[in-house]
Amino acid sequence: MTTRRNFLAGAAATAATAALAACSGATTGSTSTATADDTSPVTLRFAWWGNDVRNKNTNQVIADYMKLHPNVTINGEPGVWASYWDKLSTQVAGNTAPDIVQMDEQYIRDYSKKGVLADLSKLPINTSKFASGLVDTGTISGKVTALCAGVNALSIVANPALFTKAGVAIPDDKTWTWDTAMQLSADLTTKLGTGKYGMSGGLFGDSVARAWMFQHGKSLFTDTGFGWEPADMQSFFELMVKYQGAKAVPSAAENAQDFSTALAQQMFGTGKVAMVLTWSNQIAAQQAAVGQDCKILRLPSMTGNAKDADLWYKSGQFQSITTKSKNQAAAAKFLDYYFNNADAGKVMLAERGLPPNTDVVASIKSSLGNADQKAATYMSDIAGEIHAAPVAPPPGAATFQTIMERYVENVQFGRQTPEAAAKALYDEAKAQIKS
Repeated sequence: MTTRRNFLAGAAATAATAALAACSGATTGSTSTATADDTSPVTLRFAWWGNDVRNKNTNQVIADYMKLHPNVTINGEPGVWASYWDKLSTQVAGNTAPDIVQMDEQYIRDYSKKGVLADLSKLPINTSKFASGLVDTGTISGKVTALCAGVNALSIVANPALFTKAGVAIPDDKTWTWDTAMQLSADLTTKLGTGKYGMSGGLFGDSVARAWMFQHGKSLFTDTGFGWEPADMQSFFELMVKYQGAKAVPSAAENAQDFSTALAQQMFGTGKVAMVLTWSNQIAAQQAAVGQDCKILRLPSMTGNAKDADLWYKSGQFQSITTKSKNQAAAAKFLDYYFNNADAGKVMLAERGLPPNTDVVASIKSSLGNADQKAATYMSDIAGEIHAAPVAPPPGAATFQTIMERYVENVQFGRQTPEAAAKALYDEAKAQIKS
């Protein structure tokens, strides 16, 4: 079941279009036992988590590559998020990790610190056409230990049908602020009638907290801990309470129920809220749920200047090569195809998120559906406004989202004040960080 938690937390990511600036390319060279051009038999293992569509697409890319390189055998090892990390940890401990492993932002720093992930900048993978900043998202202590498999950005998806019904204009997302967004949402709540609201309560989670910190000159994470103090999170919780008081968002009870409900039955999907927070690549799923053509909007800012929304390009997933692989160069050659070949892009399209290579994005854009084209356009539109990519969270930060969810609920239900919840969140989450 796709709930708000797993919907926002993971899934695929959408890439920017060719208008985005490129990063510097990786150098060649390898510590593996075979060169990338070696024609001797090579067997690779490639592990990832996903769903049936992702498994089918990835296996097709593998099959296409093996046709081009008959000496290479790639054994796919698909899994699911719930068990993927325990399995990988066991494999690493037993020196049986796959050659290529899919990575997530929450775990890159930990695995890099333990020396599990190879430096991809020393392997033959060309990143010269990657969108601006993407290589940095997988760079830990000067080593490129993971490369982006898809990029997206935070957004708010609006249902124009509800705006029309309420007689309210869709906002100019380049100029709206948190206060004007609250006023607009409250106005929608009033005009839509009982049981309907302007904005989903899912707005107040860890993803928007990261943007909030950026907008206040802080950062949610540093490479060793937090880049904020309890007072900074207190202000975010106080904003949430203001939205509640204005009835811009549903009640605490409605939010709690919506949080654990399947996507199609959530309040946005059933036409009970006009706007919902989502990652830009997920507009297709939101449109399918609500059965309406939707519009994608930027987050509000403090100043009413779009650049001050401090959006960033997020690598939704990564691919890495393990240091114990005896065929690093051969694995790198496959990943070079995976990232940079237009035929591979045509197979994967937007399931994992659009490719990080902007030339590949341009070559497949006409093959995308309506919603995915909107997402790609959105990513291009915000190109000149983005904040530098955040650093990968420190080891132990994987629990932060769940911990924060609990304190958000406590504040919404009035069990804790914003001040008390912010301090408790800081103390509890900080205790999970590994030095």
